[in-house]
Amino acid sequence: MNVNRDIGIREAERHPNRLLEALLYSSVFISLCGFALTVETYLLAGLPVSWAMALFVFLATLFTYNLSSVQSILRRPNQSINRRDTVWSQRYKKELAVLGLLSIAVAAGVYFWSGLRIDLWFVLHLAVISVGYTVPMLYKRRRVKPLRSVPLLKVFLIAYVWAVVTAMFPLLDGGMDVWQPETLWLFLRRFLFILALALLFDIRDYTYDLDTKTLTFPGWIGVRRTKLLSLGLLLLYIGVVLASGERGIILWALLVSAIGAAVIVWRSAENRPRVYFAILADGAMLLHAGLVLLATAVAG
Repeated sequence: MNVNRDIGIREAERHPNRLLEALLYSSVFISLCGFALTVETYLLAGLPVSWAMALFVFLATLFTYNLSSVQSILRRPNQSINRRDTVWSQRYKKELAVLGLLSIAVAAGVYFWSGLRIDLWFVLHLAVISVGYTVPMLYKRRRVKPLRSVPLLKVFLIAYVWAVVTAMFPLLDGGMDVWQPETLWLFLRRFLFILALALLFDIRDYTYDLDTKTLTFPGWIGVRRTKLLSLGLLLLYIGVVLASGERGIILWALLVSAIGAAVIVWRSAENRPRVYFAILADGAMLLHAGLVLLATAVAG
């Protein structure tokens, strides 16, 4: 038996929270959600799964969510890191920067070597949004705030990018046209589902956004009404699913995933620990994909 492996297992048992933190706060978990939703799209459209595309989405997501660490280290490479910082991402900022840079390098390799059938300019417009979301820009020598600081815009940007990447990319790679009804239905469904979940992170950041004077939906209409808005979006999602012609066990999988997301929304609150949002709110995407995968396997 491998002695090093045994030691690793014992360490994992002693420090389960460290492993969980690494999985969540390195953005590996949410990147796996992107991977799963990409595979789900192929299944829903009846297309052969491109694992290269799913890997590309995983890597691109990993880079995007670690972009702030990449920016910080590139701007100040000799900065001191406080290993006792209460924020996990601050303690491991350099490691996250390396992870982000490796992710985008490998993603570029996957894109070019696998011959993914998505237009590079289409990818670049999302890259501009993703970078501009986190990184302040310079315009006419003036520092412009990142897009996440624009009042009420944050959740729509998140939903748009996730819907394009996890729904539109696979369909285009599978040979479908942007303006095909099936493509538009799947894009709309994914957009509504992600938008409903994105509102939860506005609830999570409610106090922080108040302190930074960033107008979000909880700051505008209150936490309770934001939850109702999220539930309304999930109800609209269900309506679109029904209108788009899904039938049988796949329909039930989509409905159950929406109900699961609704329960997570209803139980959310600004004083919930961050791990609640990291595991459950993001995990609702994994539940969505997992149920569709299970339903597809049962159906056929």
